[in-house]
Amino acid sequence: MLLSRYILRALTGPFVFSFVTLMFIFLLQFIMKFIDQLVGKGLTAWVIVELITLSLAWMVVLAVPMSVLVATLMAFGDLSSKNEITAMKAGGVSIYRMMVPVLLAGLVIGGIMIWFNNQVLPESNFRLKALTQDIRRKKPTIALVNGVFSQDIPGYSLLVKNVSKTTNDLVGVTIYDYSDPTTNIVITAERGRISFSPDYRKILMDLERGEIHELSLQEMSAYRKIRFTRHRI
Repeated sequence: MLLSRYILRALTGPFVFSFVTLMFIFLLQFIMKFIDQLVGKGLTAWVIVELITLSLAWMVVLAVPMSVLVATLMAFGDLSSKNEITAMKAGGVSIYRMMVPVLLAGLVIGGIMIWFNNQVLPESNFRLKALTQDIRRKKPTIALVNGVFSQDIPGYSLLVKNVSKTTNDLVGVTIYDYSDPTTNIVITAERGRISFSPDYRKILMDLERGEIHELSLQEMSAYRKIRFTRHRI
């Protein structure tokens, strides 16, 4: 019994350390990847915290098995370096006896992870997806970054000079339309606004004071320029 507690105590420290370290790395990677879509977009601190909290579930699923591996290697490596394994063998303790507490701890952690994967992870992923959809419906400009091309909409490339942090208004809009392979279309506008159709199946872009440049790729001389006060895509 004392031997089992000693081995489990040797495993606990490396497991906790590696789990916290891996969770920190995953969380830091998540924040660095999505920081430009979360901060400065008019989202409240509570919504950002809820997004990060719901994302912790898939991080736990990845971090726990890796932490078990690291803890096992570190614990038995430390015991071996101190010749404690040799001392245990000299005392009549076989290597299989040393593995019993590790296997039992692994079964307990495995059972907890099965419950976590079946109960917590699906619910967390569902709520995360629902929250993300609600944010995108309320704030369709969340994926836009000032001065950076966005190709989230298939067939279009969108460049905006300035995106409002509180509303869905845009300033300095340039759109490259690739939906028609036979025609090169470039649309520019001084201002614009993005919204969704009532059924949320289409993205609507209302533009103000701009131009539409069309060039036929089949007849390179067929060029058309249209000026508009208001235009909807």
